[in-house]
Amino acid sequence: MYDLKKENRLCKNREFQLVYRRGKSVVNRLAVLYVLPRSPKQPSRIGFVTGKKIGCAVERNRCRRLMKEVYRLHQFELSDGFDLVLIGRSQLKHVGYAQAEHSILQLFRRARVFKKK
Repeated sequence: MYDLKKENRLCKNREFQLVYRRGKSVVNRLAVLYVLPRSPKQPSRIGFVTGKKIGCAVERNRCRRLMKEVYRLHQFELSDGFDLVLIGRSQLKHVGYAQAEHSILQLFRRARVFKKK
């Protein structure tokens, strides 16, 4: 139920590059979200990125786990038809789950990827 299946992930480098080139970005202090609209009938796909500026592998993996957990718990609130790339920034390694969740949900709201109520 909460898996991140292969059809819901961006896997190939060219998929990431397409989202970077053609997508719109939304930024805050902890993360950057790139959004590329697709057909509304297709499921949304997401990719998680942390650069080496964040720190060593342990810190990068922790940041990626934080981002994945926020997505896992809120994935059913997001509408279909988007390719998303979530990039962790260096401040993400200093915050806890609650702050990361607030920040990432704020990005999703500003990018208008939540389902309409």
